[in-house]
Parts: sequence; C-alpha cells; structure tokens
Amino acid sequence: MYILSIITITIISLITGYSIYLLHRHKKKLANLSGIMVVIVITMMGGLLAGYISGILSGSLFLPVGLGTLIGFILGFISGQPVGILAILGGSVSGILSGIVGALLGAILQFDNPAIMLGIFLGLYVIILGLVILFIIVETNGKLSFDTKGISPFNILSAGLVLIALFLFLYSSDFVKIPGKSEAAQAKEEAAAPQKTELDLTKESKPKIEMMVTPTGYSPNVIKVKKGVPVELNITNPGDNSCFSTFMMPDFGLDNVNLKAGKTNLSFTPDKAGQYTFSCGMNMFKGTVIVE
Repeated sequence: MYILSIITITIISLITGYSIYLLHRHKKKLANLSGIMVVIVITMMGGLLAGYISGILSGSLFLPVGLGTLIGFILGFISGQPVGILAILGGSVSGILSGIVGALLGAILQFDNPAIMLGIFLGLYVIILGLVILFIIVETNGKLSFDTKGISPFNILSAGLVLIALFLFLYSSDFVKIPGKSEAAQAKEEAAAPQKTELDLTKESKPKIEMMVTPTGYSPNVIKVKKGVPVELNITNPGDNSCFSTFMMPDFGLDNVNLKAGKTNLSFTPDKAGQYTFSCGMNMFKGTVIVE
C-alpha cells in the first residue's frame, strides 16, 4: 500500500507540476474563463487525491483534513497565479473543498483493500489531467485542433455506466471488503431475530405462562412443560398486528386463535411427549413447546 501511495504521489506531482508549468508558460494565450476552468480542474483533482492518500495513511480525520486543505489551497494559489485573482480564488476554494472530501473518504471509508479504490481514483486523475494538458496544448498552439463534436454522448454515457458497474461489482465482491458491512448485516439479523427466552414449568403443579408479543417474536418462545399437566397460557398483544393477530398451536387444539389487542387467556393440555411448534398466522414467528 505504501509503495502504491508513493507511486501515486509521484505521478500526481509530475502531472500536476507539468499542468501548472503549461499554465505559466502559456498564460497570455489562454482566455480568462478557460484559464479559470483549467485551474479549478487541476486543483480539484490534485486536492482530492492528496486528501484521499493522507486519509488512507493516517486513518484519523484531523490530520488528513488539515493536509488536504493546505495542499488544495497551495495548488489553487500556484496554478491560479498566472491567470488572475479569480483563478486564485476559484482554484483555492475548489482545492480546499476537494482536499477535505478526499481526506474524509480516505479516513472514513477504511476498506480492507484500499489499493483498489486508490487505483480507480488515480486512473480518473490521469484521464482528466491528460485531457486538461491536451486542452492547454491545443488552445495555445494554432496548428493543432481538437473537435469535441466528434465525441458521441453515448461514449460518455457508456463510460459512466461501466464505472458504475465497476463500483457495484467491487461492492458485491470480496475484492474490496468494507469493515462494518458484515458486522452491520449481522447486527441487523440479530436484532430482527427473536431472542431465545426459555421458561421451564416442568416442576409446576399449575403451570401458568405469561407470554408477550414483541416486534421480534414471542417471549418466552421456548417452553418446557410436563406431560398430562394442564397449562394456562395468557398472551398479551400490545396492538393489532396483521401477523400476530392469529396464534396457532395445532398439536394441542389451538388453531387460528384470534389475538385481540390486550390479553387473551388460553389453555391446553400437553398429552404427548416431544417438541411442538407454535407460531403466528403467517408462520413467520415461531416458538417451541417441549413436553417431558
């Protein structure tokens, strides 16, 4: 990773330095508006890459944001100086903002393999700065011309779709693992799954169950009872719910029982040993009755 970062910094320094050199050399041949736009593009891309690299290497927020801000401002001032005060202001602001954004991306999006994302950003940087250099050369050389009308909009659209597909592929593959992604999914599954709450009534002569309907299922949802001993089952449903409004325990004669909002008093006699299931009407939330 450090080797790639050094290579990226070297490439950025060379290309950005050459772009600024061309600006200083041909400052009299560039129109004011064209020069300002070139300055903004140079500082925006340079600040973004500089901030992103500092964010990756540091892993914190304060230092990368500070470095990104400083580098963006310096790039804006140096590249905008030959064009004019508006170019300095526009370049400095764009450099500062892009430096901050790059630092945030590098520090917050801590990929297990950040080299891939750095490579993508570097590729975009080379392409965009290459076009900037080409523009400066064509704009300042009367013998050369570049007809942008020959570039079909469908080519640009296709390139954008390819880039989006690349990001989606990386997101769904194992090439780039995002820390927190699997943890968050696991936490979500655990939150959605009902917590196993077990109630043992095998030693009770008059077993009584107070069951609650919760957003994640029944509580308790694992019940141990004694064979042949009648059980009183009181189910509290806090509200009308299309799924929980029906309770089913067909093995013990409780089939499609309507659970109104509030408490519903039921009873059953476990007359056979084994494990039996109770559930909601849609069979989405379940529990187990263990008869010993």
